[in-house]
Amino acid sequence: MRKVGLVLKSGHAQALALAEEISHILSRAGKVTLIEEPFANLSSNWDVRPTSSIADESDLIVALGGDGTILRVAALLNDKPVPVLGVNLGRVGFLAEISPEEVCSEVQSAIDGNYLPAERIMLEATLPDKRKVRLLNEVVIHWSGVARIIDILVKLEATRDIEIRADGVIVATPVGSSAYSYAAGGPLVHPDVEAMLITPICPYFGLTRPLILPSNRKLELVIQRGETFKVTIDGRTSCDLKLGDTIKIEKSPIPFVIVKSRTRGYFDALDAKLGLVR
Repeated sequence: MRKVGLVLKSGHAQALALAEEISHILSRAGKVTLIEEPFANLSSNWDVRPTSSIADESDLIVALGGDGTILRVAALLNDKPVPVLGVNLGRVGFLAEISPEEVCSEVQSAIDGNYLPAERIMLEATLPDKRKVRLLNEVVIHWSGVARIIDILVKLEATRDIEIRADGVIVATPVGSSAYSYAAGGPLVHPDVEAMLITPICPYFGLTRPLILPSNRKLELVIQRGETFKVTIDGRTSCDLKLGDTIKIEKSPIPFVIVKSRTRGYFDALDAKLGLVR
């Protein structure tokens, strides 16, 4: 790999310090270091090049911040599945597996071609205005004003439709199963499993328990009844919905490629963050 992109959590002192250290490692190795344009002022002090298309230009992305920073990187991806080395500077750390203490050695191993990649499925949501948005965690349809039950019809291609009457519904990836879906009573699904989850939020009628489907299914969520609605994607993209609007969801054509830690696995994260493993 020749070009390495650095994506930083804005205003985070440790992220800045690590980014500078990584830029020196890459410079000594003869690599091109890319950084997002909002951090262009760093280019005068570090050997880095600002870019507005960091996901398209990079052969590896180092995300310094936490799971939120990883989700931001996922939103930047187009048609190129760039490996992402996530450094956990936050509180959760399900997605960002690399600790600050091991990041320099992991970056060196990665540019030497000696790293542990793992593919995670992403989903692609088509909004009512025809925009397509890729996501790593979840799509959430929820009320946006007065707390009122929403009626949502789930269309599953040629099979029978499913009705959900609830405060909302979550469609999540296995990666996202440990986030909002889990808080809403959904199961934890190992990220190596290729599936999608439908988790109703405070259900009243119809589907009242989570449903796990093969990842090759195509879904349509149709708003049938309620007051005011929104769709929120990975906690970042949101838009208002109206009665009759449809959200289409299917597996993304590209995976999310994460660089795995050599010292910490999925069940270590469950133990550290949720206290579930003994």
